[in-house]
Amino acid sequence: MRDISLNRCILTEQWKYNGPIFDAHTHIGELDTLDKMLEIEAEFGVTAQIGIVHSKDGFLAAKKEHSERFIFAKYLSLSDIAHYNVDPVIDEISRTKEEGYSLAKSWFGPRWLDYIKDVPKGFRIDDPRLEPVFQALEDNELPLLIHVADPDTYFVLHYQDASKYGTKEDNLSQLEAVLERHSKAVFQIPHFGAQPEIHRLPNLARWLDRFPNVILDTASSRWMARELSKDVQKAREFLVKYSDRILFGTDLSANRGNMEYFGERYLAQRILWETNIQGKPLPFEDADTKDSGGTFINGLDLPLSVLRKLYWKNAIRIYGKPG
Repeated sequence: MRDISLNRCILTEQWKYNGPIFDAHTHIGELDTLDKMLEIEAEFGVTAQIGIVHSKDGFLAAKKEHSERFIFAKYLSLSDIAHYNVDPVIDEISRTKEEGYSLAKSWFGPRWLDYIKDVPKGFRIDDPRLEPVFQALEDNELPLLIHVADPDTYFVLHYQDASKYGTKEDNLSQLEAVLERHSKAVFQIPHFGAQPEIHRLPNLARWLDRFPNVILDTASSRWMARELSKDVQKAREFLVKYSDRILFGTDLSANRGNMEYFGERYLAQRILWETNIQGKPLPFEDADTKDSGGTFINGLDLPLSVLRKLYWKNAIRIYGKPG
């Protein structure tokens, strides 16, 4: 395969997979940023996506003008959950589908503790007081896109205070306890289950074997490229074995709508999944490795049958076509 650069012609003509792409993890805000996002995504083959909503006005406009494009995800109130105030959250869940959303979203990357005031000491997502929330998701057959933990590098660089943020193992164990109790709810766990690091793949495989209601997405591009490139054989074997359970996702936000920002991240993942290129520098800076030599992509060269599932078939099977 020829060298790949950020060029529209090359991006659309040189990939192993040339079908439609469903981006299962994007963020949308106001309408004036959304249109630019859609225009740029079209350059990269994206024709459907999960839009995590950050603005009511943007949501209503997107639902009216682009209903054929989006599966919408509604953020559940983090403040209420953080204070075990479950009744408003249960009410939110009960209204979610009739409002036009297809799934819910919750965010527990450890730095959420920096944004919410007066969080009870020792807060845990597997606290029995939150059981009614997860039960409501199950009862309403509402999938949950739930972010728990972060890259190993974050725990080294940003979450050194384990008394506040916990260890990564503790973060993951809390989510596993929730999964154990709610086998009928669909959980989309982003960022490869927060476990794309090669040494964590066996635990992630254990989750997938144990919990058939769990699916993963591949956001974010730098995290996937950095970690899965470290052992191509193990990463490829994992992707092939669990190819029915993984959705393509980028975590891109409409308010960062420019060709360079979007293009570099799509480019990184497509090199990773589709090519056998080795030692390709990540096309944008990885803040986690900028002082230790940078991040390089080693392509996994996935079979076309796996790519079809990753980019399109899995998301359509699970969420249906938008519109």
